[in-house]
Amino acid sequence: MTSLLQVRDLSVHSLARPILHTLSFTLEAGKILAVIGESGSGKSTLALSLMGLLPAGFQPHGEIRLNDENLLTLTEPQWCQIRGKTLGMVFQEPMSALNPTRRIGAQIADTLRLHTTLTRSEIRDQTLALMEQVGLLKAGVSERAYPHQLSGGQRQRALLAMALACKPALLIADEFTTALDARTRADVMALVHSHTKTHRMAVLMISHDLGLVRHHADHVLVLKDGICVEQGPTASIFDAPAHPYTQALLAMSLHGAAHTPLSRLPVYTVPV
Repeated sequence: MTSLLQVRDLSVHSLARPILHTLSFTLEAGKILAVIGESGSGKSTLALSLMGLLPAGFQPHGEIRLNDENLLTLTEPQWCQIRGKTLGMVFQEPMSALNPTRRIGAQIADTLRLHTTLTRSEIRDQTLALMEQVGLLKAGVSERAYPHQLSGGQRQRALLAMALACKPALLIADEFTTALDARTRADVMALVHSHTKTHRMAVLMISHDLGLVRHHADHVLVLKDGICVEQGPTASIFDAPAHPYTQALLAMSLHGAAHTPLSRLPVYTVPV
């Protein structure tokens, strides 16, 4: 079976300093891949590489193939055609990802307006349906509300509605459950799972919540200093971790320190 996403020898450098080192993995349609590791390990750089949103001065090398097309060869206009349509992303900081001067409903509708041929009334109906799916209407959030009028969790749900609007082939979720309470987190993950099954959507999920990862991910990739030290099926990673860093990471979670900064883990030198 050909994978939806194939990353081959991906490296990212900034000012001659390596951020990611020859990273390779695959992701099949309908599956969830979790990327874990301490802050600064390269997780968000990976997510931005997949979206073609690396900051100026960051240079990617290698291949990122989505449906066998190398995304690293795309021009910016071509990237704009697939962002929001084929690729959806929920950013870690919703307040910086949302436009503070525009209403939530309008921002969700923008994705549909840009990438579909729906009529104005159909776009509004679909916008309200998306707000219902992610629990915003139930929480009393109006489509006319501005981002500053929403809680952090509600803003995160608005970003998820925008990301799912066009039923993307690949959803990239960067710490998208951090601001959510336990009940909302469960509801949101249930919605994501529904899309993976119904629409065969693949998900690359970046998370520090190892309980969430174990319960929801099909495969896990462990990053340390920009290098993949271990990857495999979730059960294998959690039940028989091979690398000392992975073992320390899981041991910290097991002993009830899931919210302790991962930077407090023992230091392991990873050869480049």
